[in-house]
Amino acid sequence: MPSAAFALSRWPKFVICVVLWALIIALVGCASVPSSRDDSKVDFAVQGKLMVFRERQKTALRFAWRQTQGTYQIDVWGSLGQGRVQLRGDAQKMKLLRGDDVIVAGDPQQVMETQLGWSLPVAAIPYWLFGQPLPQQPYTEGTAPAQKGQIQFAQLGWTVRTQLKVGNAANPASRALIPERLNLVRGDIQVRLLVSKFTGKR
Repeated sequence: MPSAAFALSRWPKFVICVVLWALIIALVGCASVPSSRDDSKVDFAVQGKLMVFRERQKTALRFAWRQTQGTYQIDVWGSLGQGRVQLRGDAQKMKLLRGDDVIVAGDPQQVMETQLGWSLPVAAIPYWLFGQPLPQQPYTEGTAPAQKGQIQFAQLGWTVRTQLKVGNAANPASRALIPERLNLVRGDIQVRLLVSKFTGKR
């Protein structure tokens, strides 16, 4: 009998089971796994500051995002309300408007890239804001040290870091976690969403 097999035969069975389960859990934890949650009843409004860093350029905008289940209404504008545009649509199609005029409509990523010079995964952000991966899509949990209230993972080619806070610390009956900051990185683009106002629920 080989020495390794002889050594294993001397271990109690429950010890062998524990070791095997530990190995399985470790291997699964390193792999990308699909998100099983599919909560499409999203209804919230969030306002704040949006910063996009790309190729040594920085774009700083204000934004207001209204999400009603699978549809969004996103307004972005510069200082003093200049250059305001409205993004309306869902995961498949987006319209970009200035005032009442539809400037372009089509695939969300293409519309944002051609008109704004950058794009965001509009279907995923309503989940990422709350530290949740987009359902039915593979993701990998983050391994970097996280601060309190921080959630990290990678999905759709983006590194996601969400910072959550207690919604109403003064009211013990209403202590749900709400988004405070969302940092996204993919290649040479970095995006920061700083939340100043949040209403609704997730």
